[in-house]
Amino acid sequence: MASMFTMPFANGALYTLNNGSGSAAAGIQTTTGAVFRSGSTAGATFGTGAQNIQTSAGPGIVAFGFFSTDDFSTTSTAASLVSLFTQFGSSAEFGGASTGGNRSVFSRAATQTIGTTFNTKSIYLFSGNGSTFANSTEFLVAKMDSTVFAAADDTANATVAKVITINPANSTVLLGSEISNVYTTNTDASNTAGWQMAELVPEPSSALLGAIGALILLRRRRI
Repeated sequence: MASMFTMPFANGALYTLNNGSGSAAAGIQTTTGAVFRSGSTAGATFGTGAQNIQTSAGPGIVAFGFFSTDDFSTTSTAASLVSLFTQFGSSAEFGGASTGGNRSVFSRAATQTIGTTFNTKSIYLFSGNGSTFANSTEFLVAKMDSTVFAAADDTANATVAKVITINPANSTVLLGSEISNVYTTNTDASNTAGWQMAELVPEPSSALLGAIGALILLRRRRI
């Protein structure tokens, strides 16, 4: 699994969020069934058995923090989705040092002062299919059901991480969906529960304007 060394934080909390390890991890895949693997380019194939050969979705990005709303029904662009998110720390990517054939497996370590900004806020997993959230076209947002950021975790020069594992059993999907057939290593004998990303739905007004524009162009061509 990917790991990350984090320098001690002068006065704050040190958290590590992960989705499990190896075949027990809660994998993440795109709408086409491609899964992430650090260091892989989009389209790379891996897996040894017919049941777990899958295609890499490319770099992917993952972070954790909190969202200001749980309702994304009117969120139609990457920028609008990102504007609702407050990230904890600065670590955001699928690790570049993943080994052992793991795919969609992440461990994100980050330090930041909880203070009043994060205190008692639910912890959200935020993932995109691009190298940044801004250039992603598919997303996953999962909210932990009971685990929250706690100001009591703020300490001077924190060196011991509070490790939090997120999976479908302890979270609620707000954007995307739960699935039961994700393979997370090259040698899995069976698949595991995980998540599938979702595309953002354009606002009705934008879709309507696009349709009107297409009709106008079509009519002009016929005249």
